[in-house]
Amino acid sequence: MSTLTPPEVAPPVIANWRGQLRLGSIVTEAPGVKTFRLLPSSGEGFLPFTFVPGQFLNVAFGIGGARMNRSYSISSSPTQRDYVDLTIKREPRGAVSRHMVDLLAVGDLIEAGGPVGKFTFDGTEAESVVLISAGVGITPMVSITRYLTERSWPGDIFFIYTCRTPADFIFSGEVAALQKRNPKLRVAVTSTKAEGTDWKGPRGRLTKELLTQTVPDLASRRIHICGPATMMEATKALLTELGVPPDQVKSELFGATKPAVSTGGTTAKPGAAATGPLVTFSNNSKSAKIHEGQTVLELSEELGIGIENSCRVGTCGLCKVKMTAGEVDMEVQDSLDEDDKANGVILACQAKPKTEVTVEA
Repeated sequence: MSTLTPPEVAPPVIANWRGQLRLGSIVTEAPGVKTFRLLPSSGEGFLPFTFVPGQFLNVAFGIGGARMNRSYSISSSPTQRDYVDLTIKREPRGAVSRHMVDLLAVGDLIEAGGPVGKFTFDGTEAESVVLISAGVGITPMVSITRYLTERSWPGDIFFIYTCRTPADFIFSGEVAALQKRNPKLRVAVTSTKAEGTDWKGPRGRLTKELLTQTVPDLASRRIHICGPATMMEATKALLTELGVPPDQVKSELFGATKPAVSTGGTTAKPGAAATGPLVTFSNNSKSAKIHEGQTVLELSEELGIGIENSCRVGTCGLCKVKMTAGEVDMEVQDSLDEDDKANGVILACQAKPKTEVTVEA
């Protein structure tokens, strides 16, 4: 049984930890979904880092001769100091998720880094919280709910989840156990493909009616959303219609990492001349003009420059590079701290040059 260690006894280890963790166990949660319990590399003792509920880890593997990085939310609670759980869905086009779900074995060492991410909730941000998720987007919500329950947080927790079939309800047993432990936890789960099953809960996609029936005074609550992009956009639209202010809604995208494409993911026509500012990659002695709307990371991929990356949405921090000249716009800067900003560090996946730019890559 794990030891509960209050934060004041085990202060957080410095951010940006990188090293190896040992795979302690593998549990199947639902079809194509497994939880990987990671231990200190020695197999015993406390983890070399602590985290906040809702954060994720970066993992890296050598697959087919290439180094591949991915970011996965932590599903365990920070109060468990001797392990960390990653719950991962096997994506048909996801090289890393296929590698992990199909090939990893207990005892394997895994290269990891973090924790990172600002999609967090530890009970100090609001007096109640609404956690809305779909599919494998449930993982950070379970981490948050486990933590708040273990800390006997006095606020209301509204846990709303959408799954395809009842068999796809990840953590169904854990959610039921948390309900028994926590009288302040209210759960609503809807299944979109429940035909031919004995499912007795709501059916279909999330609706305004289910939201308002489950959460009184919805417009006054802090709300976290995690799931596929289409689900999150639809949920945000429902919340807007119900009068929820946008600044009360926090979201995190789940899904396979967008693959690099030859045109850098822009709308530029293949072969069209780039007319944007000149970008110089000083470590590689390469320069090129950038297409309108293209990021520094996308241009680097066109030029065959290996800037490490994973999430491509500005949260994992793997694509940090130092900019020694120029100016860029970045829509998301979640993984940059004040020291990064003061030292000219940018996120290549977000950086869109406004002037000629030089980066150390």
